[in-house]
Amino acid sequence: MAQALTVRLPDDDAEEVRRIAQKERRSVSEVGARIVDEWLRQNRFPHIEFRAINGERVACLKGRLEIWQVVMVAHGYQLDIAKTAEHLNLKDEQVQAALTYYAAYPAEIDLALRENQQGFERLKRLIPQIERVTLTDDDLANVNLTARTS
Repeated sequence: MAQALTVRLPDDDAEEVRRIAQKERRSVSEVGARIVDEWLRQNRFPHIEFRAINGERVACLKGRLEIWQVVMVAHGYQLDIAKTAEHLNLKDEQVQAALTYYAAYPAEIDLALRENQQGFERLKRLIPQIERVTLTDDDLANVNLTARTS
C-alpha cells in the first residue's frame, strides 16, 4: 500500500524533480518516490549506489559493477565471498554487500540475471555459431593483461 506524503522542497530542487520527471516521461510523484526509495536503500546499504544505465536506474557497488553482475559471478563460486572477491578484484566486504542487497531484493536482481541470460539466447539466434566459453582459473592465470604502449 502506498501513502501520500507531502514534502516541501527548495524551489531549485522541486524544479529539478520536475525536469527529471519530464525527461523520463514520468509523473513528479513517481520520480519523487524513486528518489526517496533509492536514498533509503543507499542509506541502508552503504556500499550501494544507483546509476542510470541504458535509461534505467540500476543498483551498483559504488564505483564498480552492477549488483547482478557480482551475484552472477558469486553463483559460479557457490556464493563463496573470498573467491568471488578475488575473481572480481573486490574486497570481501564489497561482495558481502552485494549479496546482502541481493538477499533484500532478490526479485530485482533475479530479473536482471534472467534478462542477461535472455540476451545471450537472442544473440545465439542472430549468430548461431556463437558459443559460450567458460574459463578455468588456469586459463585466467595465463592471460596477460599488460597494457601495450606504442
